[in-house]
Amino acid sequence: MIYGDFDLRRGDHDGKPAQNTPPRWGGNDNPVLTVVNAETAAAFLGSSAALAVPEHVRKLQEDLVTLGFSVVGKPDGGFGIRTGWAVREFQIYASMNRVACVRPEKQGQLLLDQAGVPVKINNLDVYFDSSAAIVAKAGKTPAVSGSTTGPASYYVDSLQSVANASKYNGPISGVVNEQTRIAIEHWLDNDYRCPVVFEAWAMSQGVRSNLAPSGCNVWAHDSFTPGAPRILVRDFSDYFEFPAERTQVDYQSVGYYQSGSFGGPNATKAHSWSPEADMSVKNVTGVAANSSQLNTPALSTYRTIRVVAEAECFGRFDVLNAWDNALISAGPCHWTMGLFNNGKYGKGEFVGFIAYLKHKSNETFNKVFGNFGLYPIYDWGDSRLYADDLKTYSGWVKLTNDTFAQAQPSHADTEFDELLKTKEEAHYLKTWHWFYRMGMAGRTLQEYKTTMWSMAKVRIADILKKEITFHVGAATVTSTLGKVFTSEKSVAILLRWHVYRPSHVVNDDYEKITPIVQQAVNGTAGVNWPPAVASWGDAHEAVLTEKLLSAAAAINSTITTSIVFGATQPQGSVRTGRNTFVLEV
Repeated sequence: MIYGDFDLRRGDHDGKPAQNTPPRWGGNDNPVLTVVNAETAAAFLGSSAALAVPEHVRKLQEDLVTLGFSVVGKPDGGFGIRTGWAVREFQIYASMNRVACVRPEKQGQLLLDQAGVPVKINNLDVYFDSSAAIVAKAGKTPAVSGSTTGPASYYVDSLQSVANASKYNGPISGVVNEQTRIAIEHWLDNDYRCPVVFEAWAMSQGVRSNLAPSGCNVWAHDSFTPGAPRILVRDFSDYFEFPAERTQVDYQSVGYYQSGSFGGPNATKAHSWSPEADMSVKNVTGVAANSSQLNTPALSTYRTIRVVAEAECFGRFDVLNAWDNALISAGPCHWTMGLFNNGKYGKGEFVGFIAYLKHKSNETFNKVFGNFGLYPIYDWGDSRLYADDLKTYSGWVKLTNDTFAQAQPSHADTEFDELLKTKEEAHYLKTWHWFYRMGMAGRTLQEYKTTMWSMAKVRIADILKKEITFHVGAATVTSTLGKVFTSEKSVAILLRWHVYRPSHVVNDDYEKITPIVQQAVNGTAGVNWPPAVASWGDAHEAVLTEKLLSAAAAINSTITTSIVFGATQPQGSVRTGRNTFVLEV
């Protein structure tokens, strides 16, 4: 029996006998009298002969740190936010088929002297321990002769991947229920460790050189804040299937810490997997660009969306941003998980994508989100997910709680708790582990990639349906954006602008497109503008596109360079002629 057999949870604590403050365990205040002997209970009645009250929460925290879940922070006997994170993460990794385990020859190894320096057996005062917290302090191993990838940390070097002999099958809840206690005991007895380890390394010509101080076993977004070292991961699980070209037994690049008013993980093209995470024609459509079939709806749509993706994320599915007020952003339109405003996070478009993914492929949704206890509050098709005035889908997330029944095909609202929108709570989704999961989905899961692309197509379709009214001479013309702007280039510009500022494109009170069309109609010498929009040709499209690009670039200059993407590639850049854009259904 560990932790007094209590279902420890948020808000629990070990009390303070010296201040006559009883503990709270299992969500119940002052449970001492019913679970311990009279001598222990006398601690709260002033008996000097009383035994010490057990510290169940502190012991839990110490055990989690030993097992590698250092996000818990310094054990203090209070079950707070990050202890809850640590328990949830333990439940996640204890559910996996494979975990990390201390290698037999490293179990209880002689590791550190009092200065924290790795030593061999001698007469120094040293620690005999294989706890993750101790080994992580040991730094890097000596360089391996002939290695092309550099040294490892003592911690990573002490681990191996093993089959999980006691999988956790309970809910991802953050509550230390009976199944969780059984799993923790098994992990402790068998020297299991968290199978995904993040470390900060200085790199020299692509090779690991020095492990940064305090850079071993990085967890929270603010656990390691220097920006120069690269954050690498060593994954001992088999949760994401590595392609044959990637060696899972070596470190993989994840990103780096980007400072700012929020700060957190960030990734650029330098940290991306190529070609696996490229938003290439092959990765999006399933086949490479064919020079004899460049004008299909699939490639027309591809060229248009790819312009936006170049501006947003370098055209990579694994280039994510978790350092600004958007919590985390991903995808060709870099949908945000939620925007911080007035002291809390609001709903974000990435949650709309999560709902769409759940609708399109429940299997892939579970692989990336559901298995980790994360769900959208509103499912796809719920009107509350869609903002008609902005033509966007956005929402917020909920986490599974301890009543969640995994085997059930459907779930009641009571099985979830909404993730609170404060920084302290929502920043759970900014941890390196969440950052990595979303990045690996973009590297390894085809359905994830194609659904992201499909979501971008939904956005285009909604934008192009927007009505627009302007004047040609004495005639009042009511049309739609999709009938006025018909080239791949002009639609790409509209999409880029809408990603940056949706209201500028589709909101009646703030939109800036009507004046651009009116200016083109009124101020273009040598071009006749008949009221029948369907009769406009290449000359009309060229004027409209020129003025649209100029206005968009004044708002966000990234469009000026991204608009030419593809010029040197087989599919080519966006086409400029009238009616060249054809949306793939």
